[in-house]
Amino acid sequence: MIPNKILILKPQTSTSCLLKSLLRRHGYEVVEKAIIKEYIVETVLESKANVIIMNSFQQETDSLKACKVIKNHSDTKNIPMIIQMHDCTDKQKLDFINLGIEDYIRPPFHESEIILKIKNQFKTVKLRNNLISSKKALEESLSMIENQKSELDRNLSMAAKIQEALIPKTLGNIPNCSFLWHFQPSGKVGGDIFDAFMLDDDHMGMYMIDVMGHGIASSMLAVALSESLILDIERGSPLKRKINNYPYYEIVSPIEVIHYLNKRFPYSKYKHYFTIFYMVLNVKTGVLKYVRAAHPAPLLITSDGEIKELDGYGTPIGFEFAVDYEEKTVCLDSGNTIIIYTDGLMEIENEEGQKMEYDGLMNYFRKEVQNENHHFTLNIKRLSRNQPKLKDDLSIFEMKWIKFV
Repeated sequence: MIPNKILILKPQTSTSCLLKSLLRRHGYEVVEKAIIKEYIVETVLESKANVIIMNSFQQETDSLKACKVIKNHSDTKNIPMIIQMHDCTDKQKLDFINLGIEDYIRPPFHESEIILKIKNQFKTVKLRNNLISSKKALEESLSMIENQKSELDRNLSMAAKIQEALIPKTLGNIPNCSFLWHFQPSGKVGGDIFDAFMLDDDHMGMYMIDVMGHGIASSMLAVALSESLILDIERGSPLKRKINNYPYYEIVSPIEVIHYLNKRFPYSKYKHYFTIFYMVLNVKTGVLKYVRAAHPAPLLITSDGEIKELDGYGTPIGFEFAVDYEEKTVCLDSGNTIIIYTDGLMEIENEEGQKMEYDGLMNYFRKEVQNENHHFTLNIKRLSRNQPKLKDDLSIFEMKWIKFV
C-alpha cells in the first residue's frame, strides 16, 4: 500500500490549519492534532501518520520542544517532519534543523511548492519501507541459509562418520603381511576409499579409489563403490564368482574387476569418474597381479632400497572409451614393500613449506630407505596431520610382505 497519511500538529491556541483542506484536495489522508508535549509521542503513534507537518510560531516554544521529543524517541524519530515556520527567527530555524527535521516551509508559499516537498518526503517513506522490507527478507533468507547450513553440517558429519566407518580400523589376520595406513579428507567428507581383505586362504585383495571432487557427491559414490566391492558370492560379488567345481568359486582377475566397474559406474549416469588401483596378492608365494586405472603408480621398495613404480596403462573409470586396460604381474621378494597412495599426497607441504609433488615424494622415499626397521610412510603421516588444511583428500596404504609360510 502506498503511504499517504499526514499528521498536522499545531499549537493549542492556533486555529485550524489551512493546509488540511489543500492536502485533502490532492488525495492525502490528513489528521490534525494540537501539540500537547506530554502526550506528543502517543499522539503521533495513534495517528499512524507517514509524514508530520508541524506549525511553529515565533512567540511560542511548544513546537520546538515537541519536535525534540519526537526526534529523540525511537518509535517516532524516523517519521519525516516538515516545519511550517510562521515569522520564526533564523535561530529558531537552526534549532529545528539541528534536531534533525527533514524540511521546512515559510509562508507565503505556493501550493505546488508544499505538494512537491510532501511528495519528496513520501518518496523517502516509501524507500525506507522498501529498505525495511528488504532487510527483513534478507534476515529471513540469512536465517534460512543458516538453518540449511546447520542441516548440511549435520549431514556432512553423518556422511563423514559413514565414510570413516568404511576405512579399515584393523585388517584382521592377513598372513605374511604388515600394514600402515592413513586417511585424511580435505573437508568433512572426501572421495577416497580403500580396503584390504582376504579373498580366500591364499589370496589377499586390495583396492584404493579416488573419486573426482571432495564433497558429498564424491563421498556418496565412494561409499557406493565400497558397497559394490563386496565379498559375498551369494550377492553377486565382482571379486569372486561361483563355479561348478571345487572349491566352487574362483577369484576374478583384476582386469575383469576393472571392466565390471567401468560398465557399472558410467560417467553419463553419475557425472563423476574415479581412479583405482586393484591388486590380488598370493600371500604365500608373493605373486601380485594388479591393474591401475589412471591411479598414481604405487611404489615397490625392495629390501636393498631400490624403488620401482608399478606402472600399467589405464584410463579413469566411467568413460566409454576406457576399455583398454593393462593387467600386470610382479613377484615380490621377502621384505618388499608396496606403497599405494592418492594424488593428494603430492599436495602436502614438506617441512620447508613447499609442495611435495612427484620429485619431492621420490626424494622423501630415497631418504627413508636409508633407515631400517620402520614403516616408510610414518613421517608422511605425521607431516600431513600438521597441515592446516589439505587441498585434496589424502590416502596412504603401506604393505610389507615377508615370507614366513
